[in-house]
Amino acid sequence: MITYKFSLYPNKEQQFLLWGDANKQNFLYNYFLNQKIVAYQTDKTSISRFQQQAELTQLRKDDPSIRRIHSQVLQQITLRLDRTFQAFFKNFKKGQGFPKFRSCKKFFGITYPQKGFSIEHSKFITKAYGKIPINIHRKIQGNIKQVSITEKSGKWFLSITTDFVKVKSGNGTIGVDVGITNLAALSDGTIIKNQSHSKYFDKIINNIKSYRDLSTKKGSRRFKFLSKTIQRLYGVKERKVKDFLHKVSKNLSNKYDTIIVENLSLKKMSEGSLVGINRELRNSNLATFIGFLKYKTIFVIEVNPAYTSKTCNTCGALHEMPLSIRTMNCICGNTLDRDVNAAKNILCLGRAVLLTGRTELTVQEALALRQG
Repeated sequence: MITYKFSLYPNKEQQFLLWGDANKQNFLYNYFLNQKIVAYQTDKTSISRFQQQAELTQLRKDDPSIRRIHSQVLQQITLRLDRTFQAFFKNFKKGQGFPKFRSCKKFFGITYPQKGFSIEHSKFITKAYGKIPINIHRKIQGNIKQVSITEKSGKWFLSITTDFVKVKSGNGTIGVDVGITNLAALSDGTIIKNQSHSKYFDKIINNIKSYRDLSTKKGSRRFKFLSKTIQRLYGVKERKVKDFLHKVSKNLSNKYDTIIVENLSLKKMSEGSLVGINRELRNSNLATFIGFLKYKTIFVIEVNPAYTSKTCNTCGALHEMPLSIRTMNCICGNTLDRDVNAAKNILCLGRAVLLTGRTELTVQEALALRQG
């Protein structure tokens, strides 16, 4: 499966209809969420997705504003709610929040799972919205299985999922250490700078701060204008960052069929007291980058990053190395960039996991296996 994302250009009338249908879906989502909550609080019972879909069918018959929305689009409401509850019960011990009611300010994605649409001559065509221009900037490969209309910071997009499966051509194994200043340091010595810390992105952040500093009354026309401007700038930053991450991850997956990375959840646990560092890690979109690697690469192996930066990759000696020290200088003669040293240790850990099947190995044990 592969998903393409193209810019969509609905006119004002079409945007009005899209927002109207999205808000109706928000209302139905909140209605069914409240129904689940009340049922459980009243007599400890649960309402299934199929029960709610049956009620949705009746609501569609009774309400013309609901009836105008395609039936398969409406079914996504109960399906999304059901998946949200499943994720909550599965991961609540890990901090997964309880499903929340949706605000009408947030666009509820309009998804067509199978039918009700067509794409012809750079136009997305539906009965409800007519013909909407779309910028198809690359060839769509495979059979279309699903399309979704989304809105972000005033920009409209159409995501098209097909059954196309890309044959991976990469060959070889590489260790990758992700970070804040350097997006990635590779075990072959390559360092990829984090573009989100470039002058271009700093300019965007400074513009956002300057707009926020402007004094204006909350709820006024000027306040709404500034809020939309700030949202637009955040949208620009997010799209540029994701574009950069896609390019880097694609380049790596084309070169290597096995990529070994650090387990970010373990890293967060090991550095839990460093609040500022954790915030920077989140802002650097490292989890997104690793997510891109996972679906573009044949094998992605996650290892425990504990002490990978502080352990000499040559002799295995453990050093006291605060974050301010950026070079590994060991008495054995190993002088190496801190992040590259970590990437080499990550590579050793990954190979040791492949060799032994044990995920709890320390860096020293992995180095011993390499020497053996």
